[in-house]
Amino acid sequence: MVQSLNLKALASLTSIIRRPYLASPHVFVKTISDIDYRKLRDECGIRGVIFDKDNTLTAPYETTTHLNASIGLRNAISVFGIDQGNHIYFYCTIPFLL
Repeated sequence: MVQSLNLKALASLTSIIRRPYLASPHVFVKTISDIDYRKLRDECGIRGVIFDKDNTLTAPYETTTHLNASIGLRNAISVFGIDQGNHIYFYCTIPFLL
């Protein structure tokens, strides 16, 4: 098997290196359920979100989401779900359940 070169990922990385503020948080909320994902998509042009598992979606080393995180995650999926052509990414080291 030959590993392919992901040019789109390299272009995104280059963009972030040139403008590091793109990878910095601009809004702070108590829980991801407090985010208006529809407004992010419609008014800000955001096409995807990235979630870190530990302390965002779950307690550290747990495999089930916090109740408040589950609500926010489902809202994000309804707005940015695959069928809408947008993206939701998860950064985690162990599998977890929604």
